[in-house]
Amino acid sequence: MTSPMIKKGLTRLHSFAPRWQDNVSEAASTLQTVAVTHHRDVNQLLDAASNEVGSVVLVEYTGDFDLVKFMIRVSEVAPSLPGIVIGENIPVLAVKRLLTMSRWDMLDAPINAAQLGDTLETICRDQTSKSDATSGKCWTVTSSVGGAGATLVAVEMAYQLSQREQDNKVCLVDLDFFDGACASYLNCPSNLNQSALTQSADRIDEALLQAFITQHKNGIHLLSAPRSKRLWNSIKTEAILKVLDIACANYDFVIIDLPRWPSPWAPSVVTGSDENIVMSELTVPALHAARNRAEELEDLSEGIARPRIVLNRMTKKVFGNTVTVSQAEEAIGRPVFATITSEWDAAVSAVNFGQAVGQAKPGNRISKDISMIIETLEAGGSVVSENPKTRKRA
Repeated sequence: MTSPMIKKGLTRLHSFAPRWQDNVSEAASTLQTVAVTHHRDVNQLLDAASNEVGSVVLVEYTGDFDLVKFMIRVSEVAPSLPGIVIGENIPVLAVKRLLTMSRWDMLDAPINAAQLGDTLETICRDQTSKSDATSGKCWTVTSSVGGAGATLVAVEMAYQLSQREQDNKVCLVDLDFFDGACASYLNCPSNLNQSALTQSADRIDEALLQAFITQHKNGIHLLSAPRSKRLWNSIKTEAILKVLDIACANYDFVIIDLPRWPSPWAPSVVTGSDENIVMSELTVPALHAARNRAEELEDLSEGIARPRIVLNRMTKKVFGNTVTVSQAEEAIGRPVFATITSEWDAAVSAVNFGQAVGQAKPGNRISKDISMIIETLEAGGSVVSENPKTRKRA
């Protein structure tokens, strides 16, 4: 992924241009790789853009705000943020400030879509190539209901990826600060200090990230904080995103255990992830929750994310009231991406021994199904469903 905040190959343009809104939309539509979000004022624009690494801003100087103060705030809040200023009679101090900032351009008003499109293309191309140079893949796993198996699947994915001969640098990130279970599943300490996430994002670098990493003997690098609600209101969104940005730059794969509860950073994490997996059981309430969760992720990403629904604990019962994949798809109103077979003994062994399922019980059906999911995701594959014979069973 380009960063944890923006979908690979797509640049988010945050725009405040009241007089040129139509021109901006037209210019972006010709590029295809630019998605535009219009804002009502520059403060809202900067708040959104600073929380989405990989984005670009476009600001029209209307004279209703202090452009110099705005540029100073940009350099303080998001110094690497590129952008464009449009306007007439731009203050000299603002121009001088622009000249000191990298990857910023200035256009005189009036503007046309073609002129703006050329400038946007240059800035967005530079932004994409800069991000693509050092980016690993990022996948999130989240549950539709409690106990749907998201943590177990995230741990097993990280384990299988870490065992490869190539591309084996894997970081498992637990973003559930209230009730995170990755460290408990692996029976290892949580070294991420939540207080560090309440400080300025500029203080977070690769060295600090490595100090927070717990290295499990099975090859997984775990980034997990002790469970605590004390500092929740003080955690900075930009600090979370900076941690993820560094992780994606230093690991081949970043697997995120994403909690169900809302958080300020969830939209950027979901939007920036290469894949978003929603885990569900085969009960009707869980399926309804999966549908709602998938729709929620789509809303958070403004339609960019395409959640993959995975059904967990599939049984092979011929008789009884077992829900089939086709019935599940009807309930959730979208295709099921994959299924994971129920194998209780293997799951319990993994948790009891502090290991991934494939390590605790090699060759188990859960691991085989997750291996297939990984292969399909990497291949950009289509939906994986039951075979026709299984679909007919009720």
